[in-house]
Amino acid sequence: MDPSCREGDFVLVNKISYLFSRPTVGQLVVLKDPRDFSCLVLKRITAVKDSVKDSIKDSFFWVEGDNKERSADSRNFGWVPQNLLLGRARLIHKTPPLAYGILS
Repeated sequence: MDPSCREGDFVLVNKISYLFSRPTVGQLVVLKDPRDFSCLVLKRITAVKDSVKDSIKDSFFWVEGDNKERSADSRNFGWVPQNLLLGRARLIHKTPPLAYGILS
């Protein structure tokens, strides 16, 4: 699959979307890299897992890059807790300028 975003592209992120709805399979999300919290990565949710511990429900997400051959993703760092998801990617401003892509 071709990458949805390439180096140099700009991504508009909806940071409040997950306050009102749950992340779902197929969504493109921006998250903190679990190996280095100072880095942000763009990945697609491919699976969701819930865990209940002491009456507290936690959600975990399996994320993968669209370019699987070159992507570091959950195959490398495992399930990602929801608190690392910063928001849903909504619009990608492609380079060169004036080439836009709206994500469904």
